[in-house]
Amino acid sequence: MPAELVSPENATLEGLRDIFDAALMDVELDEENGFVVIDDEIVARAKLSDSKERLQLIACYKVREDAARIDRLELVNRINDQYVIVRAAMSDDDELWVDYAIVLKGGTTPKHIAHATRMFLKVAEMAVKDCDEDGIVA
Repeated sequence: MPAELVSPENATLEGLRDIFDAALMDVELDEENGFVVIDDEIVARAKLSDSKERLQLIACYKVREDAARIDRLELVNRINDQYVIVRAAMSDDDELWVDYAIVLKGGTTPKHIAHATRMFLKVAEMAVKDCDEDGIVA
């Protein structure tokens, strides 16, 4: 019997937590902040967009306080240039964010969500390690 598709009509944080848990990922639901914390290879957050049409996966990295703004932005540019699967940005709090979106509009399987999340966790970690030439990530 095929698994039920996850779509904007039925996507919930609890359902996402259950998908990640079934995939043997260490997860925790943070209802107050509206995301699921995934502590697998790296720590990341899974958050539904307001329309629930996208599942946003976000890994946040602290950067050295003494790192120059230009060096931080060059790191972001290197990641965005060398890795097309993930996107990098500097947050307002000067954290490095690496993210990836899974489209839920039209429906997707729980297996795809789990597989794409594992791929994101691996690629995000590789991107930061490969591109942090100046040792900016704390």
